[in-house]
Amino acid sequence: MLSQNALMLERFISIALNTKYPIEPPTEEQFMEEANNLRSSIQVSEDEFQQVIRNLKATLPITMDVGVYITDPSDDYQSWLPARRAEIDFFYWNRYRRYLEDLKGWNVRVTSNLDKVSSEIVDLIGDPKSEKPWFRRGLVIGDVQSGKTANYTAISNKAADVGYKVIIVLTGTLESLRKQTQERLDKEFAGRLSKHLLGIKGKQVVRNVFDGVGKIDASKRISAFTTVLYDFNSTILNSNDLTLKNLKEPALFVVKKNKTVLRSLESWLAANNEDSNGKIDLPLLLIDDEADNASVNTRKDEEDPTAINAAICSILGRFYKAAYLGITATPFANIFINPEAVGDKAENLFPKDFIYVLSPPSNYIGADAIYGESPQYSHCLEKIDTEEIEQYFPFSHKKDHEVEELPPSMYEALAYFLLANGIRDLRGDITEHRSMLINVSRFTDVQVAAKDLINTWLNQVQSDLRNFASLDEKDSLNIRSIRYLRQVWDKHGLEDKSGISWVELQKGYLYKAVAPIEVRAVNQKTGAASLDYYNHREKGFRVIAVGGISLSRGLTLEGLCVSYFYRKSQMYDTLLQMGRWFGYRPKYDDICKVWMTGDAIDWYGYITAAANELKDEISRMNRDQQTPKEFGLKVRQDPNSLIVTARNKMRTGTLVSRPITVSGKLLETPRLKSNPEVLKTNERIFKAFLANLDTVGREKKVKQNGKMWAGISKEIIADLLRSFDTHPWHLSFQGRALAEFIDDSPDINEWDVFLPFGSIKEEHELEGANGIIKMQREKRMVDEVKGMIRIMGTKVRVGSGGCTRAGLTDEEIDKAEKSFKQATGKKNVPDSAYLIKGRKPLLMLHVIKSEQDEDQPRNDKIPDTLYAIGIGLPGDGIVRTANYVVNLVELRNWTDLDDEDDDDDVVV
Repeated sequence: MLSQNALMLERFISIALNTKYPIEPPTEEQFMEEANNLRSSIQVSEDEFQQVIRNLKATLPITMDVGVYITDPSDDYQSWLPARRAEIDFFYWNRYRRYLEDLKGWNVRVTSNLDKVSSEIVDLIGDPKSEKPWFRRGLVIGDVQSGKTANYTAISNKAADVGYKVIIVLTGTLESLRKQTQERLDKEFAGRLSKHLLGIKGKQVVRNVFDGVGKIDASKRISAFTTVLYDFNSTILNSNDLTLKNLKEPALFVVKKNKTVLRSLESWLAANNEDSNGKIDLPLLLIDDEADNASVNTRKDEEDPTAINAAICSILGRFYKAAYLGITATPFANIFINPEAVGDKAENLFPKDFIYVLSPPSNYIGADAIYGESPQYSHCLEKIDTEEIEQYFPFSHKKDHEVEELPPSMYEALAYFLLANGIRDLRGDITEHRSMLINVSRFTDVQVAAKDLINTWLNQVQSDLRNFASLDEKDSLNIRSIRYLRQVWDKHGLEDKSGISWVELQKGYLYKAVAPIEVRAVNQKTGAASLDYYNHREKGFRVIAVGGISLSRGLTLEGLCVSYFYRKSQMYDTLLQMGRWFGYRPKYDDICKVWMTGDAIDWYGYITAAANELKDEISRMNRDQQTPKEFGLKVRQDPNSLIVTARNKMRTGTLVSRPITVSGKLLETPRLKSNPEVLKTNERIFKAFLANLDTVGREKKVKQNGKMWAGISKEIIADLLRSFDTHPWHLSFQGRALAEFIDDSPDINEWDVFLPFGSIKEEHELEGANGIIKMQREKRMVDEVKGMIRIMGTKVRVGSGGCTRAGLTDEEIDKAEKSFKQATGKKNVPDSAYLIKGRKPLLMLHVIKSEQDEDQPRNDKIPDTLYAIGIGLPGDGIVRTANYVVNLVELRNWTDLDDEDDDDDVVV
């Protein structure tokens, strides 16, 4: 732990460098010159100085871009904040900015862009000083664990500055998350510890205890109407004679999305604050954190979407001037609110006024960094063998499943977490929180059983380290647990990452690092106390958290460095929210690990691409000045969103039929049935189609490695799509629907067909009308599970990146790439970007050389050669739709529909 002098030196260096270099980070020479100059005036040891340098280097180079948004200019709304800026005292914002820079070490480049982003959003939500009534609805999209709370905290501070008097923050459905959010806003917005502010008379002395921003400047205040001790409670407010009437400072409510709580809040607002017209004449900002959860689409009775949606809308309707701001990382459900029905009270939270996409800071480790096309952190992934873990936690296990032992891969992950604690102690992060996540079941009883086994194992390791860690290396390795830790240490190359030998770690750090670790079950039954980081803020909390949905949405696991994840859910929003390992890992990103199955890795790659495409679409629509309504309609017709639609309608029937946009999309067949007869039929159809191409079309010379034919009629393409059989799991490719679409499209006639060649040296022969086609197959990792062949790769792809460039000239490729980069600001260009206006529709024929995992027994159900296809229709500005149908009975066999923790009682 750094001394007070070292902490002071770190703060002084940070302030000095931020002041001198507000636009570009300092060079190494400039950084060290400033650090050495200031060190001469403050006495610290050499070890402390080096730790200060490491700490600062983790934060100073960070940058953050401003976001991009689309709005609806059709109403009479006008920008108002820039014109009023000179007359506004930004007290709350400036206080918060000082807190971020001086106490949390944020550099001015990040806080400056946070200033711009929050100003743009506050300008969009509406002018609280307007004399006319208004109601604004918007949505802010950020990445999971990327700092959305910091953004809406900045928005709250600025909203208070510009004149908003009531700020309600809805925090999801869990009390643990509500308390965590209240605690954060106490520190970074209100500036006072809320637990001391309210109390039933005679039971608690009410007093001011300043914290966070309140220690910087307490001359202005925020009135908290909820606390970390309890959610909204009208009895307590009435006991303290609190109303909004004559309130000079802004009022803050941090409230769960629970219909009982929301109805109580609305009743209190109406009874205590309305005027003779039945309205409240105070401007309201309602921030709906996790806006896709409960507000729009859930299944639990207590979280009934109609009741919660109606309660939110009713609260908004009580005010003359009200702004609804949804915050989410997974906006699929919000976009699926029918934009045509924005006037309907049951569905009027569609963000019709604006949608704003945040850009995360450069040090954010998100889905792109782990699963994207150019992942920088793919090394953190450790694959769980599906067959192994199925013996312990079957995919479809029930609530009474008995857990008698843990899978070997989980023990490895646990051992790794213990070792990571030792490395973090070595690096000087003694008082920092450390967490490990284990999410293997939605059932509370199963979670508790796993927790008990982990606790037994941990207690034994702690005891062995206490008694034997000081022994010589040879003697200590006779102890089973220490020997196992050493094996995991060697397997993951931790000596290179730590810079010390095993013996040094064992004798000098390991027991002290492991002794404080606790195992906690985290669900609604255990409550927020399971992860009480606040009460461990001085010494740091080291915890192995075992849970389900309570670990999967909104709740931050502080210092998370190891995750063990095995869940069946394939819903986009559920999987993304379960990714608690996304976020910021200063000084320990190199030792973070995530254990998951190969199938889950594929899914995360797939939904990462889908989420990126959704954000890219907003960038394009910003350029074209399109509106949220147009965006909503377009996204509802995206083939990648079918599984979201199915979830929304899961209660209503067995078939879902919906038009799907297919223009500008690359659609492939990475999931096939492993039935031998189906595979043989596909092979026969594929080869017959290929053999006929020289007869029905003409060969076209291309620069790409492969063979292309032009002038293929749409009838031949439709026949192939109609006949080629794929697995129903992969919802975005429906051959019959695509064939019918092609048949019914009079302006889609001639196609190009491309047969890409791979890099395998072994020559493969296919029969063509003009003789044998000699080619090289494309090599792909393939596996099989429960009747499904999976062509692997983290993007759930068949073709290699850039395969849709086939047939384009160098000039067309260059133009397409520049257009995409200008529209989105991204460097990596997806295949859909090459489906440009003016080119012919493209069919791709993939001949796959199956590669299987060498560490697993060979699966005879997987043929050596597989045949797959893909199609791409040009994005020519015309929205072309095919009518897809989802069989929900079939879908239930492949998805975990009940994503909530079982038997959890909602804490009101």
